Parts: sequence; structure tokens; C-alpha cells
Amino acid sequence: MVLILAHDGQNTIQVKGKILVLPNTDNVSSGRPVRRVVVVTGPTATGKTRLAVELARRFGGEIVSVDSRQVYRGLDIGSGKDIAEYGEVPYHLIDVADPAKGDYNLFRFCHDAFEAVGDISSRGKLPVLCGGSPLYLAALLEDYRMPVRADGHVSFMAPFALDPLVLGVLYPREEVRDRIEKRLDARLESGMVGEVRDLVAGGVSHEQLERFGLEYREISLFLAGKCDRETMRRTLLDRIRQFAKRQDIFFRKLEREGNEIRWIMRGDAEEASKLVQMFLDKKELPAVGFRLCEFRNPPSGRNK
Repeated sequence: MVLILAHDGQNTIQVKGKILVLPNTDNVSSGRPVRRVVVVTGPTATGKTRLAVELARRFGGEIVSVDSRQVYRGLDIGSGKDIAEYGEVPYHLIDVADPAKGDYNLFRFCHDAFEAVGDISSRGKLPVLCGGSPLYLAALLEDYRMPVRADGHVSFMAPFALDPLVLGVLYPREEVRDRIEKRLDARLESGMVGEVRDLVAGGVSHEQLERFGLEYREISLFLAGKCDRETMRRTLLDRIRQFAKRQDIFFRKLEREGNEIRWIMRGDAEEASKLVQMFLDKKELPAVGFRLCEFRNPPSGRNK
């Protein structure tokens, strides 16, 4: 559960009992250097990886995954790593943690993500952050500071601020529902149940699989004999669609908090590339075509 709080006059967020302190919005950079990054995000099953990789190829970039499950080795099909799509494009924060321990957390992610962005930038490459894990994404865009002590002492602050161009991949809601179902069936056909079985055989507990959520939770229940395959598929389909709705709510919240997201209908690489080129050339970007938070359902036309 995530709980928004007030703490000593500052905005804070409480996650599993730990308080994360957000800085004052008028002092985000605090004299720190700034790194320009491109962020590709959006609901599940919208092709974020494909667009991010294409932009990385065109602009000499490297991918930094913003996904809370892709960090774990062996969570391949269910987390949608799609490693083959990357080809020659380098990637970061994928397969960096042991799923049997399941101890990768927000603090470690922020440390690793800023380290990766700093390394990529120092080599003259473009960091392309890709993913839709809400808490991880918010931590980067809103510059969280994280204490680990009960007294609220800040133990982590990013060494530099991010100047992000945030691109969101957008499909009409009914298309997202259809894409989720087709992707789920394709993953089941390609061996996702076997992947979870191998994780169990490799020492990942059913309790840990439940914490990984969605595909790993429901397939774990199926392997434990608590439901049949059809019930597993139907429940999983419903839960993934519900997750997409929660992501939609999160993006609307980001917009209301002042974060600009430039929505790219169906992940049009040409439209996205024009924006990235203007961003890198430090030209004034066109006004945001629309804000998702102003619509009940995603528009079906192109983002102008």
C-alpha cells in the first residue's frame, strides 16, 4: 500500500512502513548538475520496449529499464523482457537481482538507475528510460529522497537532477484490452508456465512468486493445484486488465502534479523521433496535444 502523508511540512510517501521524503518542488536541482533523459512509458502491452529501442538506435542511446520485475533473473516471459528486441542496443537494470531473495527495492533501484544514467551520459550517450512500474517511475520523475532510519534521516539523494522528455505510448482502451489478451495467450504458448515451474525448482518460493504478482502469482497457484488452467488464464487476464487501469490512474495523477507526458498514439516512432530531436537540440517543444487526465477514455486519434 502507498500512503501520501504530510511530514514536517514536506510532501512524503509511505511505502510498507518506510517514509520517503519528496523535496520542495522549487528546489529540485539544489545546485546539482542536470542530465537530459528520454522516458518511454505507458500502460502494459502497448509496445514501450519497441519504441524505446527504436529511439535508442536512432539517437545513440542505451536503455535503462524502469520495471520492478525485470531486475530479476529468470523472470523473462512473464515480465516481458523481450531481450531479442534490443539487438545491439545496450540495456541496464535487467537481470541484476536474485529472485529467490526477492529483496530488490525502491532504494536500490534509485541508486542503480542514477548510476546507470550517469554512466551513459558520461560516455556521450542518451539515457532512454523505459517502463511502467508506477512507484519506480515516480521516484525518478519527482526526485524522491529516501531515509532508511526511523528518525527520517535522508540517506539518499540523487547526485544530479533529471531533465526528462516523457513520451507515453497510447492506445484506445479497447485496443489495450485486446492487446493484453493476445499477449497473454502468446506468452502462455511460449512457455510461461514452464518458466514459473523452473523458478520454483530453482528455489523461488510460492510466497515469493505471489509477491511478484500477476503472471507469477496466478501461475504459482495453478502449479500448486489451487486452480485449473482455464481459471488461471481467466483470472490472470482480468488482473492484468485491472493493472492497466491502475496504471492509467497513475499517469493521470502524474499529469495533475505537473508532469508533462507527450502521448504518442500507437507508439509512432516518427512522431516520437521528431520530439526527441527537438529536445536534444534544445528547441522549444510544441504544446502538449492533450492531457490524459482531461479525458474519461484515451482519444482514438493521433496526438497533435
